[in-house]
Amino acid sequence: MKKLIVMMLLAVMAFTTTQTFAQTKKDGSKDMRYKKNKQPMKKDGTPDKRFKANKETKKPTTVKMTPPAKKAA
Repeated sequence: MKKLIVMMLLAVMAFTTTQTFAQTKKDGSKDMRYKKNKQPMKKDGTPDKRFKANKETKKPTTVKMTPPAKKAA
């Protein structure tokens, strides 16, 4: 009985999460009212790298700074 209840609960949770994050119209195309779907794309469907939102960010390299050497008195 517990397994049945757990399985039903998981099924309900899976159904509600897919409905919450579905940002498409009834015909399956993207709903452009959402910011996530407004990424500029080329005609072939790849992201257009001319726009800042589609550019890959590079991680800045950190340079380890050594403390200044102590002068002998």
